[in-house]
Amino acid sequence: MLLPRMTMGNWLFWSILFWCFFNLFWLRFIEKFIPQWIGAIIATIIAVIIFKYSPRPKEEEEEEEEEEE
Repeated sequence: MLLPRMTMGNWLFWSILFWCFFNLFWLRFIEKFIPQWIGAIIATIIAVIIFKYSPRPKEEEEEEEEEEE
């Protein structure tokens, strides 16, 4: 797996950080061609996906329990 298993709080932090950097990148390079509000929508969607579908330590424990059964 490419993504490390982190707690929910860590993934929330990384989602917010991604959102900020994506918007700054958008403002610097893309806003000349496409309005910033579209970049904010895209960043929000990706941040929610990162937060919702990221691996968490709890999943690893559940997988071990399933293998034991």
